[in-house]
Amino acid sequence: MNGQTLIRTSLRPVRLNLKLRISVQTPFFDIAIQSWTQRQHVQPFSTIEYSEPKVSPQDKIFIAMSSGVDSSVAAALLLRSEHPRENLLPFYMANWSPSAGPGPIPPPPQSNRAPRNPTSTRPQSSKGSLKCTEREYSDVKDVCRALGLSEPTYMNFEKEYWCEVFAPMLEMYRCGKTPNPDVECNRHIKFGAVMKKLKDEFHKRSQRMTEKESKWWLATGHYAHILYHNATNVPHLLRSADLNKDQTFYLSTLNQDVLSRLLFPLGSHKLSKPAVKSLARELLLPGWRLGETERPESMGLCFVEPAGGKGQTGFRRFLSEYLEPEPGDVIIGPSKKYPRETESIGPNALEGTVVGKHAGLWHATIGEKARFELPQGSPEYQGRWYISKKNTELNTLEIVRGQDNARLYGKGMIVEKWRWLGDDAADIVREQSTSDEGGLVAQFRHRQTPLKVFDVEISGGSGVQSHLEENEPPELKIIFDSPAMAIAPGQSAALWFGDRCLGGGVIRDAIELD
Repeated sequence: MNGQTLIRTSLRPVRLNLKLRISVQTPFFDIAIQSWTQRQHVQPFSTIEYSEPKVSPQDKIFIAMSSGVDSSVAAALLLRSEHPRENLLPFYMANWSPSAGPGPIPPPPQSNRAPRNPTSTRPQSSKGSLKCTEREYSDVKDVCRALGLSEPTYMNFEKEYWCEVFAPMLEMYRCGKTPNPDVECNRHIKFGAVMKKLKDEFHKRSQRMTEKESKWWLATGHYAHILYHNATNVPHLLRSADLNKDQTFYLSTLNQDVLSRLLFPLGSHKLSKPAVKSLARELLLPGWRLGETERPESMGLCFVEPAGGKGQTGFRRFLSEYLEPEPGDVIIGPSKKYPRETESIGPNALEGTVVGKHAGLWHATIGEKARFELPQGSPEYQGRWYISKKNTELNTLEIVRGQDNARLYGKGMIVEKWRWLGDDAADIVREQSTSDEGGLVAQFRHRQTPLKVFDVEISGGSGVQSHLEENEPPELKIIFDSPAMAIAPGQSAALWFGDRCLGGGVIRDAIELD
């Protein structure tokens, strides 16, 4: 019996009815789920409050396949649910190419900076991206063949990615900010442009059926959970059972209307990353069979290392192909400590002293270790130094000594371009802000320990989103219970009430300590 036969045989006996409440689990996953839940002390959602999405056998389910183990197992789970195979429609999306942009990279807007070389354009070599795309699409086809799914559709969103994600990211880096392109990619591409494309694809395939007779869905391998609130029948975005892999942070700015089209099989089965890998081996998926090399995680830009700039394929090296050097001074910041009781050890370097040069503000991230050589023979320069501030007007980079320096901390943040997930989300935030037992938490980094929120002030537009209109986004002033380290303008931020994600935005400023 070959691997393909084993996979198909193992998928037949167990039926998962997606219409059932989430308390129902298939026998195949009982052991894996129960053992992981016991270790992590996961509290299941109440079936009185929530139900799984109601999927009809006539519905078309488009499956986003990235060649990674998560989307592969998600596809296998949908087969296990006994949804008609002909209504499971895999596709692969190509999002990146250096040659996808509409023209030369525009110059920075600051008039007091040296102009870019007018002949400078994006790098013309696209061998790395083409190699990654071809390999990933080939891997996706292997998985689909092994599962008995149809040939995956190849969809190209390179121009959309360039215009909606990559070019704005470059501009933010030029301005000294720290953007999160993954959040923007989810909002504008994976759950934006893709949704429009899938709607057209659905109508092509279902010309004789209306959406009342047959609905379409988008299934992905994200670690998140979409559940419908029973009292309102409104979909909510909830955290994954695997809190270490939870990706609701990256999904926090999605359009609310999109949630009603989404299926997250890994979240529905409350699977952890180790459990997903175990299932991939048990199902003999390509790249996970005995003797085969384990496939790497799929990345947004697979030829760029995610690490902070080390080696020939680091992210900073990648950015340097698109951003010209804008050198400036590295200066010493204040020596005030946090908490205040902390005593300084040894003499402090004079505030404002120029100690080096940087190649551009985009080379550094607030809170990271400073990569500058200081005279360690001098007592005032000994120890570890960290990036504390960026002054875009003077083009200076400020560094401070020790992680206990007050300049590295903020008591809160101003978040702009805020998007609510649900018409009731803003009211929940207002209610919890005035409650003595407020249950709001915030994050401005993936896998960050959630920060308990003391107060939230909402100003400006409504931030309500729909497919018909998008109102002016509001601005939120979020104060934490305790100061947080390394709050950087440009970073994404999100709020949760319990496990429900209420929305997200982009940090405009950190609120400094008093």
